[in-house]
Amino acid sequence: MDRDADVILVFGGSNDFGHGDAPFGEFLSDDDYTFCGAMNVLIKKLVRLFPDAEIVILTPLHRLSENSTMNDIGLPCRVLKDYVDMEKKYAEYYSLPVLDLWSVSGMQPADPVLKERLMPDGLHPNDRGHEKLADRIIAFLKAL
Repeated sequence: MDRDADVILVFGGSNDFGHGDAPFGEFLSDDDYTFCGAMNVLIKKLVRLFPDAEIVILTPLHRLSENSTMNDIGLPCRVLKDYVDMEKKYAEYYSLPVLDLWSVSGMQPADPVLKERLMPDGLHPNDRGHEKLADRIIAFLKAL
């Protein structure tokens, strides 16, 4: 990554939930073979490498399988909201701005109209969904 970056967006968690094989882990762990530990290691590294950059955490979007406790590859997992909450907990701990897309994206594929209009596969935004997402992110960054 460019060491002169002004803004770094960390937008993850959905793949960890959906088809990751790492255990969830514990808050503030440095075990990067767990979701929590990897999140902690990532943020600490970003803070050290980019001390002047604005590091922003973006929570995952809703997805159709969000309440499953078995992921796409057949491994037990936490529900997606647990990943969202942990990302927000790390953002609070490191005093980083967090854009809670889970709560404000306007995308909920469980609603058939929103699913068809914004994320037809129940997970990935289409062009219209990406425009909505970009509008949210741009407004959030301008407010920083």
